[in-house]
Amino acid sequence: MDLIAERGEATHLSLPGHGSSELAALAGTAAIKDAGLHESQIDALITATMTPDYYAPGIVAVVQERIGLGAIPAFDLRQQCCGFLYGLDLADSLITSDRAENVLVIGAEAHVGLIPWGKPEQDGSFPVPDEKQREVNNLTRGWSVLFGDGSGAMVVRKAEGNDGVIASRLFTDGSQSGLILVRGVGSTQQPYVDQAQLDNELHLPVMDGAGLYRSAVRLMPEAVRQVCEKAGVEVSSLDLVIAHQANDRILEGVRKHLDLPAEKVPSNIARYGNTTAGTLPILIHELRQQGQVGPGALVCFTAFGAGAHWGAILYREPAANPPARN
Repeated sequence: MDLIAERGEATHLSLPGHGSSELAALAGTAAIKDAGLHESQIDALITATMTPDYYAPGIVAVVQERIGLGAIPAFDLRQQCCGFLYGLDLADSLITSDRAENVLVIGAEAHVGLIPWGKPEQDGSFPVPDEKQREVNNLTRGWSVLFGDGSGAMVVRKAEGNDGVIASRLFTDGSQSGLILVRGVGSTQQPYVDQAQLDNELHLPVMDGAGLYRSAVRLMPEAVRQVCEKAGVEVSSLDLVIAHQANDRILEGVRKHLDLPAEKVPSNIARYGNTTAGTLPILIHELRQQGQVGPGALVCFTAFGAGAHWGAILYREPAANPPARN
């Protein structure tokens, strides 16, 4: 389902009854196949989402069962838009410490349940709003039209030489937690959920758009420069910067701060919207399919998410899949 916003950005939303775990399992299964592996060869699973199927258990157990993985270590990550970036770093840590050889990392979101446009019909359309619903739509339009549903996945493997993850820089600053905040539906509320919270819209995100923009366009480029310095490479030598697909203004700000040409900071926001934890893996998958990420390509992933969490990871595309482990 596509909803076109006034700014020309498209939002893809799931049909009713299809949650994040289903999207994650589809992406994870495809990634395992693309890597030439069998489900039994995955040593660990990492799933990042801010829209889990349930309050408990976490989504990763549901995804593990859906994919048909063994009783392996599985991790839920909650760094919102930065979740997949943290997942890559955790996967690399498991591999470099010889605790895993093949780690499946997934970023998945189903924002449709969070977007306050009323309960969607079975075909994905929304009912004609009444006066109260129109008021809610107008109040939340500034953020609700930006988000989409989607999932992407990567199998992170032990690589030869300087392939794979080269260096990472990750950061957290809780003093910025007010930039994006969902005030209700949590342990500070007794009970966790009640009608008063819904009536007062405490279950909906509150976003400081201007503050978010300022932090994102400053901290993502800063992290890219720091990770490049750590690895001893020039920012100008990067083949691509795969940045979190928040919106076009933030992407353009990141590009200008790094003084890179537009083709080095690609975007797919117009097709999918902001899929939070899903943006990085969805974008690199598309670029691989288009032949824009080939063997040896030097890529820098960067993201900024609610918390605030941000960072950058330097990654070299492997020449080929290593031989599958028996």
